[in-house]
Amino acid sequence: MVGLPARGKTYVAHKIKHYFEFFHSAPTAVFNAGQTRRRLLGAKHSHNFFDPKNEKGVQLREDMAKRTLKDLVEWLKEKNKNDALGRVAIYDATNNTRKRRKWIVEQLSPVLQSRRHLIFIETICEDKKLVEHNIRSAKLTMPDYAGLTEEQAILDFKKRIEHYSISYEPLDDKHDDTLSYIKMYNGGDCLTMNRIKGNLPGRLVTLLMNLHTYTRPIYLSRHGKSLYNVQGRIGGDSHLSKEGVNYAKVLAKYVENKILTSTENPEINAKHARLYTSTMQRSIQTTKFIKHNVQKDGWVTMRPRRLAALDELYAGKFDGMSQQDIAEQAPEETKRRDKDKLNYRYPRGESYSDAIERVQLVALQLERHRDPVLVVAHNGIIRILYAYFKGLSREMAPHVKVPFDTVIKLVPKPYNCEETRNVLLKPEFISSSRSDTTADRVKSKSE
Repeated sequence: MVGLPARGKTYVAHKIKHYFEFFHSAPTAVFNAGQTRRRLLGAKHSHNFFDPKNEKGVQLREDMAKRTLKDLVEWLKEKNKNDALGRVAIYDATNNTRKRRKWIVEQLSPVLQSRRHLIFIETICEDKKLVEHNIRSAKLTMPDYAGLTEEQAILDFKKRIEHYSISYEPLDDKHDDTLSYIKMYNGGDCLTMNRIKGNLPGRLVTLLMNLHTYTRPIYLSRHGKSLYNVQGRIGGDSHLSKEGVNYAKVLAKYVENKILTSTENPEINAKHARLYTSTMQRSIQTTKFIKHNVQKDGWVTMRPRRLAALDELYAGKFDGMSQQDIAEQAPEETKRRDKDKLNYRYPRGESYSDAIERVQLVALQLERHRDPVLVVAHNGIIRILYAYFKGLSREMAPHVKVPFDTVIKLVPKPYNCEETRNVLLKPEFISSSRSDTTADRVKSKSE
């Protein structure tokens, strides 16, 4: 990573890590120089520690940079039989001078198969409002500022940025033409690149083209109960049951009264909300009462997009059967599925791993949008999307609890993903909200 503080480097680094692990099963790790400093030297370093005139501070920061890169190299050298695709290591630091970047190339060249495998990602932000937003949303909770007021912390961090700015040398075509690099501008508004080749680098570019640091809500809902759900059967393309139709009606009211009237973020036009469904009847019918009003600027609110990528996992020859029938007629298949739910593939059907591959494109679209989005799909698909945005592992995705008649609101942020669960078909409308930073927490209560 390359860039001044508060430009979104750490956010981008962790997004890359989770994306590669979740969608590509690539072992990935982030090595953050700031965390190394706090671990070895303690926290609560004021801006004076980062002053280039502070010779002791300069030497200590150099030592921490070397220690962090040493840990990274050792991790890359580790042998693991499961690392068939190799490892992806992310060096998260400012790396803001050509001298530092040259040193990185020298240190990593012996452990890489090709210099093309070393990619610098520079995050540039000339939007002062966005920098201020990044400072307030991500930096004030740093251990360095424990005990300080908000204004004291902001003032100190801005001075830290000034210190780094003195020696900052951006990547450019003239001096860095031989390097592989990607430059991101203003939180994802523009992307430029140089010497990017190969499979994973190409996937990296695709991710970065869709990333931004703006806060927006993503709403996830399972379709209303279908006739097959009532009968305890899986798969199929059945219509909604009476209870499912009732949910479709209250969902439309929720969209009108909650999603389209939200004022949480004044930079978001709630009327520009989007709607995604699968191509299956129970998903489409769940949204049939939602209005699609045309706004003055021509935007069609909640215009439905039907995506096959959101269709439920295909159960193959078990499609339309109940789990009890499957257990009785194919007990060995049931045992295999219970043993490895992620990779188990229904005979002539799909596995969760297969579904994760096709849902990847939808996840990237959700990353790109800055408007509110409502996704009405199926149990397995909502599990995957939920797990990805909550930072859970792909192994945990098949076990996420996604109840009927509930809208899950996710708000991705730099270091966590806020979650609110709204149960719509209850005697009383009840809402629960929390910010969950523990990535290993799968089960969520619907209060």
